[in-house]
Amino acid sequence: MSWWWPFRRKEKRAISYQDVWGSGGPRLSGVGQERALRLAAVYSATRLLADSVASMPLKSFRAGADGSLRPGLLPPLFRRPAAAGTRYDWLHRCMTSLTLRGNAYGLVVAHDQAGWPSQIEWLHPDDVSIEDNLAVVPVWFYKGRRLEPGQLFHIAAYTLPGQTLGLSPIAYFATTTDTALLAAEFGRDWFENGSTPAAVLETDKVVDREAAGILKARFKEAAAGRDVVALGLGVKYRPISVPANESQFLETIKASANQIAAIYGVPPEKVGGTTGNNLTYTTVEQNSIDLLTWTLRPWLARLEEAFSLLRPPSEEARFNADAMLRTDTLTRYQTHRIARQIGLNNVDELRQVEELEPLPGGLGQDYTPLVKVAADETEA
Repeated sequence: MSWWWPFRRKEKRAISYQDVWGSGGPRLSGVGQERALRLAAVYSATRLLADSVASMPLKSFRAGADGSLRPGLLPPLFRRPAAAGTRYDWLHRCMTSLTLRGNAYGLVVAHDQAGWPSQIEWLHPDDVSIEDNLAVVPVWFYKGRRLEPGQLFHIAAYTLPGQTLGLSPIAYFATTTDTALLAAEFGRDWFENGSTPAAVLETDKVVDREAAGILKARFKEAAAGRDVVALGLGVKYRPISVPANESQFLETIKASANQIAAIYGVPPEKVGGTTGNNLTYTTVEQNSIDLLTWTLRPWLARLEEAFSLLRPPSEEARFNADAMLRTDTLTRYQTHRIARQIGLNNVDELRQVEELEPLPGGLGQDYTPLVKVAADETEA
């Protein structure tokens, strides 16, 4: 990621939402990443990552006098980061750009009174260019217009040493996606033609042009209606296309889904692939833990560090990854009991997790471990 903020400015909006996104209308040409998104595995993988990250609560922490981080009020940037849509939409756009193009470009369009960004609009990657990808201090252009230092907020994924831009997974694995798309198109054509491949009608007899035309017409008419074909004249049907079971296009699609899952680090079974072994998850919670640990955590760490650069050094942005873990009621209550016993949480905090009101009179504010409470009562 790259970020340079040499100065701070007072509140202003020099570029409007319309300046960034335009007035609407189609802009996708159906090539590149848009073409790749037509592949179910690519769409599923990028959607899984974008949906998972965007659905996590984003919180702000402030360093206390002792250096420990404590929850703080959300700054405007994390409450309403863009002019259109919600924070979920904003995070989703960021992740979609990162997973498809390896880069997310944000135009800083507003600042708070302290000079820190308060609103950022994500730009279409095709509209952003860089003067020198190897430069220590990059010079950015938006639709051919040079941007001032600090106007562009850039997050990169899959970066090579010495370079500013991230690598695009779709561009670097174009062969994988093209193979899968060709297999899908073959399957579509196969079923669109009624599973009837191109063929040759053979006979030992001499057939003139008019008779040949009649034979072909009769065969096409019967094949289109899935009817029995009676051609006569000793005509035999010989297919010349590769049969579907021999082409193995379904196996090709599954193999491509596994490769795409490996590229994005997502479980193959979530994008139409197969695990290739008998591994099963014992619980939904364990499934979520594995997805969070091996797939989402690197993305969360990358975004947390990038977003923290948009705030003062004493503040940090963090995702609440625990919100993704869904447990059954018994397990959740057992966890609450342990947390209260060791003094990790007080009763009011645990009630808040269950969306309940605090106990009256401050009775739920005590953090004293229950073991110590029991010991004190025994001594008394």
